[in-house]
Amino acid sequence: MYWQKMSAEYYALCIQAYNMAKLKIDKALINSSKEPLAIIADIDETVLNNLPYNEMLIETGESFSQKTWSEWVNKQEATPIPGALDFFNYVEDQNIEIIYLSNRRVENYEPTKANLISAGFPFDDQTIMLLRDKDGNKESRRKQLSGYNILLLLGDNLSDFNERFYKKSNESRIEGVNLLQQMFADRYILFPNLIYGTWEMGFEN
Repeated sequence: MYWQKMSAEYYALCIQAYNMAKLKIDKALINSSKEPLAIIADIDETVLNNLPYNEMLIETGESFSQKTWSEWVNKQEATPIPGALDFFNYVEDQNIEIIYLSNRRVENYEPTKANLISAGFPFDDQTIMLLRDKDGNKESRRKQLSGYNILLLLGDNLSDFNERFYKKSNESRIEGVNLLQQMFADRYILFPNLIYGTWEMGFEN
């Protein structure tokens, strides 16, 4: 928690990831595309920082619950990850579609939208934001976006990129990284998150 909140290394890793993402955007803009260009971005710990919620869990001795998480989301107080605002506004300026794909629940759509807008992120009536209904596996939602030329996927969890990582053991997930290693810093942009993630479940499988 303190590393993610206080360290310059965390800040630098986020900036580094967004710098790499911008380089890939600039490279893609050189070539023409028959399909509209888009990026897919996770929200929590990729775009928005939720450290106050996690600090509250430590202070109260609670574990994550949908009830307390929804209460936090409805406060609309999450702040931008380092480097995020500059990158997303740059992507918007290049007329590239920004698609938010998160496992926040669908009932949290309006406060999530309001938080993104108040934090300065591009979001208008045409913006696509796909939240979770029942299934936390994002693959079915990604498949809805087949009409786009997806330049990048941004996330803090490997399952933000590919369903082969979803609810698998950490050993299996490492095998997947080795198999897909050419995708990282190319199409997959990964952000640091030491606080939570499906790596925790990976010890149980």
